[in-house]
Parts: sequence; C-alpha cells; structure tokens
Amino acid sequence: MLACSSRDGSDNGVAAGDNEMAPAGAQPGGEAASPGAPGKLGNSDTAGSAAGSSANGSPGSESVSEALPLTPSAMLPGGTPAPPAPPAPPGAPLQQALPDLISVRQEHAAVALGGEIYVIGGFTPTVTATVEAFDTAAQTWRAVASLPAALHHANAASVNGRIYVAGFYLGSSFTNADPRVLEYDPAQNSWSERTPMPAGSERATSCVAALDGKIYLFGGARATTVSDASVYDVAADSWQALPPLPEAREHCVAGAIGGTLYIASGRAGGITGFQPNTWAFDPATQAYSPRAPIPTARGGTAGAVLAERLLIFGGEGNPAPATFGVWPNIDAYEPASDSWQALAPMLLPRHGLGAAVSDGRVYLPGGAAAQGFGAVNDHTVLSFDSSAL
Repeated sequence: MLACSSRDGSDNGVAAGDNEMAPAGAQPGGEAASPGAPGKLGNSDTAGSAAGSSANGSPGSESVSEALPLTPSAMLPGGTPAPPAPPAPPGAPLQQALPDLISVRQEHAAVALGGEIYVIGGFTPTVTATVEAFDTAAQTWRAVASLPAALHHANAASVNGRIYVAGFYLGSSFTNADPRVLEYDPAQNSWSERTPMPAGSERATSCVAALDGKIYLFGGARATTVSDASVYDVAADSWQALPPLPEAREHCVAGAIGGTLYIASGRAGGITGFQPNTWAFDPATQAYSPRAPIPTARGGTAGAVLAERLLIFGGEGNPAPATFGVWPNIDAYEPASDSWQALAPMLLPRHGLGAAVSDGRVYLPGGAAAQGFGAVNDHTVLSFDSSAL
C-alpha cells in the first residue's frame, strides 16, 4: 500500500499496493516480469512525448489529457444561484520520468515528508526492511534507517513531522498480519515502536488516510479481506474502533478532502474481485454514504489527493491482451460534483506502487509492470502545472 502526503508531513492518504500470490511455481517476491514486459522509461520521457494507451492498454493517440472540466454555475428554479463551480487545476496533467529507485521494488508504502519521498519495505524482489528516500529538489536517492523487520503491504502515513507504519504483512507471508506501529524520526534517522493495533484488528493493505493528526485505516486483509475500520491518534498514541466499512475491501485508496474521507477502488478476495463502490466517511458522525462508483474497477492501485481531487493510479487484473494484466488508467474523483474524470494513461502502467504528494506533484515510485510479481525501479511524477515539472 501506498501513501499520499504533502510536503509539510500532513498526510492526506495512502493507497494500497497489491497483495497476490505469485503464479504457480514461483516464490513470493521472486517472479520476474513476463517476457516482453514493458521496457524502462528514460528520464527525459514525458507525457507529451511518450505514446499513450487506452484504458485497456492499447496504443492511444493522446498522451496528455485535458484539464478536468469546470461545472458551470447556473440559476436554480426560483432564481436561486447554484453553488459556484469548483476551481479547475492550473493546467493539463503532465507526467515525467524521474531518476530510478536504488533497487526494484513493489508492494511498498510511499510517504512524503520534508521534501523527500520515502519508499518503505516491499519486495526488492525479495521481501525487505530497507527504506529509500528521494530528495525532490536534488533529484537523488539515499538509503535511510531500515525497518526493524522485513515487511510488505504496509499501512503508512506521515503526521506532525514523523512517519508511521501501522500494520503490515511480516516477512514473505500473505497471511501473517502484524499489529505493530512503527514511528520514524527523521532527525534521529531511527524507528521506534508505539502502541500496537488492538488484538484482532491487525491487518495489512488497508485504505489509509490522515486527517487532523489521526491516521484512518479502512478495510485491509489478514489472510482474508476484512471490513474493519479504526483510527490511530498520533498524539495520544491510542486506537479507536470505527464502524466497519459497508463492504470488505483491500488494496484500495483513501484520501481526505474538505474534512471528509473518501474510499475508492480495491478488491475483495482475489485479484479480480474488484470493488467499484466509492464511499464517503464523515469523521464527526462516523457515518458512511455512497458516492459515484469508479468507472474502471480494479485493485492494487495507488492514490493521492491533488487539486481537491482523489487520483487513482494503475492496478492489476486487466484481462485485455498485451497489458500483462496491468491497468494504465488514471482516474480523478471530484467530490464537489460527485463525478469521475479519466486522465491520460500512466507513462508506465504499474500495480503495487506507491503515491505521495509533495509541492503539488504526485510521485509514483516503483511497482510491478506485470500482474503478480515483476518489480521495477521506475519512478514518475504527475503535476497539473507544467511549470512544476
């Protein structure tokens, strides 16, 4: 799973990576990408020059999408003015390749903190405790303190200048969910343990978002997909159970917009058990309400909040030929209009990747370019403002 964070360390969501068994005969974390799988991107590749793909992975003629449309203001019956249209992003979404990760990596978490993008755990291609950090200004990678244990599909977020990992799969197991909460202090470059998740609520690959100093976990898995929901108060170092999701899901995305938490994409059970429904959660009333479903349901996605939209990247389980089972889609959910908009496809379609926001850009490190295991070290960035690239 994966984080979407702002530069100031105030995390606004995490998208889960994907958690699947390797194809028959392969060991977890050890499968290479399928022969003929997509090649590497060059650091000069941009969405304006790279060939695009349609939602099913076939070649497309456009590689830069149009800006998300405005909803025009109007007069309601009786002469009452309609609510003003939401602001449009400052430009067309553009993508660019960045320097590669130190190693190939998938099923990791990605979190932004202090102008760096931290890539946490996962498979490299074997399960790892290592952590890498990308300096968004210098455009360089460095190794930072390793985790206390090798893990994958971690639930992670940044709050108040620290990084938190709250639940994960331990070792190469896809059933051994670990309840530990780990805190990273960048000043000390060290990890320490905090209050663990309550017994029976431990899980990995949840939909994760941070809001007002708290980390929210929706769904996830501990051997099977669950509908559990809970919140971790960082300052109090305490957990609270929340009403469960209306349906079980994992490998999903959550993000905070305007004080409401939105939960989208994901799956239940196997790779193709897609969950199309979108939910809004009100932290004040602790109630869920349905929202427009995602047009292309899929799991193994990454997510981020940018320009008051929840962005969903990639995923696996694509049945179309020549896609290697991976979705190239980028979808944007706008709460103001309760609508979805398709953006240009990813430069390199991936699942099991991370997403993190810093200075108005979404960073997308690593992932797999083929369904199951096929880790890559590619790294791309998306921005709505071409001057930010």
